[in-house]
Amino acid sequence: MFLIDMGWCGRLVFSGAIWTAFGAGLFPALPSQCLAGQGSPEIARILLPDRNFDVIPPPPWGEGLAEPLAFAGRALADGSIQFAGVPIDGPRLIALAGGRGPEPIEVRVRENFGRPVDLEDFILFLDDVLRDGARSQPVWITPGRGRRAGILLHPDDIFEGKPRLYGAHGPIDIDPPQPQVNLPPARDGDPPGSAWAMRYRNPSGESESLAALAAVRAESSFAARIRSLMSQLRNQGAEVYLNSTVRSRERGYLMWGAFVLSRASDEDEVRARAKDLHRAREEWGLSVSIEWLHPEGWQATREAARAMAETYEVVYATQAGARASDHYTGRAVDLVALALPRRLDLRAPNGKSRRFDLSPPQAARDLSLSPGIIEWIEVNFALKKLRSDYPHWSDAQ
Repeated sequence: MFLIDMGWCGRLVFSGAIWTAFGAGLFPALPSQCLAGQGSPEIARILLPDRNFDVIPPPPWGEGLAEPLAFAGRALADGSIQFAGVPIDGPRLIALAGGRGPEPIEVRVRENFGRPVDLEDFILFLDDVLRDGARSQPVWITPGRGRRAGILLHPDDIFEGKPRLYGAHGPIDIDPPQPQVNLPPARDGDPPGSAWAMRYRNPSGESESLAALAAVRAESSFAARIRSLMSQLRNQGAEVYLNSTVRSRERGYLMWGAFVLSRASDEDEVRARAKDLHRAREEWGLSVSIEWLHPEGWQATREAARAMAETYEVVYATQAGARASDHYTGRAVDLVALALPRRLDLRAPNGKSRRFDLSPPQAARDLSLSPGIIEWIEVNFALKKLRSDYPHWSDAQ
């Protein structure tokens, strides 16, 4: 998982030859933290997506999706895109487009990147990168950004039958992520911001996270079942990440608060949601000393909450989940498994085994987006997948 501080002290937005900054009045004034003793404000770059082809020739493409992919590779040249942890440049795209064999281009791309790429939307994204001259600096797309934008498959695509179209979900941040470990912890009374991720921290590292999970419920085999599943996936070449196990109620409250405030549409909604957050804190008996309303106003509040939600990589949060999450009682984990092999063999604790064929073009090759595998694991590993929450699995025993 990538943990991001988006540098909300400043933003620079570009679309073609048009550059927009704070002076145009489209974004909030700089927060006081950025003006007092913080040095030069960071400038965050944003891509404004659309579904037009401005650089890549539009369809029809005689050679299918390989044709625009090759064109994008030639235009990108030595430009760099860090795509959900995968470095991409022009030669890599050209090689993919020119690959030979019976596999469709969608399969080749997902195998090469090890990511559940929505190829048509990825090509639209490449067009916008080329349109805006963004290749002059590295472009960073974290997994969360990619799913929200529709460049990577989203749970809505798989489980809701609602294709997440690129260009329909607002601007895309393309600045490099800042590791959470580099942030100073927030102080009591601070407004929202990425530094709150350093308070009420999760166990550090996979071993410690699994140990914490086992310790909370010593009588349960939940940690052992998760460890077995992870080991089997890794042994077959998958990338496996255990992002969270036991979580404090304080951290869950902060994640939910950042999520809901970041999605407020106007001043009245920001103030109403902040009031709800303060009321929930009192009702739930939490002593989290965050001041949800930023002193620089409602827009600064929303922007700071967005940066905070990005740092947590939270893409889904509810009040009910924040109040009584299975993470608090050691009954849930956030587990990500990517780059699944074409043939995946699993053996469950109950002794049953199954081989899954993931070679078809529609296979996401991502555990959280693979309905057939999820259903079998739920039955035979006694787990439950929360389909709307990309990484979330809970104990069904």
